[in-house]
Amino acid sequence: MKQAGVRGVVVTAIVCVVAAASPVTAGAATSANCSSKQVDIGGTCTSKKEVAQQILSITHGVMEKEDAKAVLLRVDFGDDTVVNKGLGISQEGVPATPDMKFRPGSMAIPMLTTLALQLQEQGELSLDDTLSNWYPEYPNADKVTLRMLASVTSGYPDFIQENPRFQAAQLAQVFRHWTDDELLQYAFALPVVCDPGTCFHYAHTNFILLGNVIQEVTGKSITELLQKNYLDPLGLTETKITKEPAIPAPALHAYDKERGNYEESTGWSPSWGLGDGLIMTSTLRDMTTLFEAVASGKLLSKDSVSQQIEDLSKGLPGAPGQLGYGLGIGVVNGWVVQNPIFNGYAGIAAYLKSQDISIVVENTDGPNAQVASISTDIFKALAGYLAPNNPI
Repeated sequence: MKQAGVRGVVVTAIVCVVAAASPVTAGAATSANCSSKQVDIGGTCTSKKEVAQQILSITHGVMEKEDAKAVLLRVDFGDDTVVNKGLGISQEGVPATPDMKFRPGSMAIPMLTTLALQLQEQGELSLDDTLSNWYPEYPNADKVTLRMLASVTSGYPDFIQENPRFQAAQLAQVFRHWTDDELLQYAFALPVVCDPGTCFHYAHTNFILLGNVIQEVTGKSITELLQKNYLDPLGLTETKITKEPAIPAPALHAYDKERGNYEESTGWSPSWGLGDGLIMTSTLRDMTTLFEAVASGKLLSKDSVSQQIEDLSKGLPGAPGQLGYGLGIGVVNGWVVQNPIFNGYAGIAAYLKSQDISIVVENTDGPNAQVASISTDIFKALAGYLAPNNPI
């Protein structure tokens, strides 16, 4: 997902669904044959100290090669945190630290689809309901289902990608506060991309509409629902849902080249990225806790988990090749992932159920960075080492 043809924004899709997830036992990553000071790396019991050193060595190598300014990195094996580090600098004279707050972007989307599935379990809605039940005015609303919105197969256009008019407006006014209605107006100024269910087209439009439906069904805001259902029960005290530009201290500073110059983007408005309730600031600790809870299947019934990770993009025009996409979440070779890029922040949250491994990476770019997401490249390198049977 590219903005202005240069960088990605709130990127979500690296996925290939393989099997239904289910709750795991904490510490499952440590083989029964390994001591409490070791973890199983490809069938070999390896000391946690050695694993941590190798993780940091791999990360430093990618950082240097791809010119990362800062990297925040956390790797957990079950209940054990093996690495929790800030590397590089946030800004001149300020080292990056693991408690720094950043914008997690699309890491929030699985919370929305999990919420929709929970409401389906409660009989409050069905993902096979059509959008016309609530918003008949939108194109093809009598054919677009909530499942299509959650899997971005509705055919709706995006207000960001392939929308140069909006891209120009957003980059010209990086401090502007955008409303959801304004974003939808930009989206639906374009024609639909395809008939409902006949193509995969990643559009943030879908998640605004899905959030609006959930608010209609529950009579509560997405912010209130996510706070009550996830942030409070999971103890995510370092996460704040807000569309305001301020990031609570200590903040990881971000930098961007979208407008042709390398400039600080920390204070740019995030209001254009996703719908109300889905834009937030958070930390490595909170995102590790949240993503593990969602990706492990702990929050849903077995049937709902199967629905969430079913590859609904398979075989459709526009589908991400050998990868796939479910309901706002993806799995690639057993890893459940989300990889946002947003206002100069790039990251990835990943969870491997079979070994109970959680990885959260967030990075900012140096002036010579060229790849879309250094965090994603760090994750791929780490996955190859930590889980050689599940490489990316």
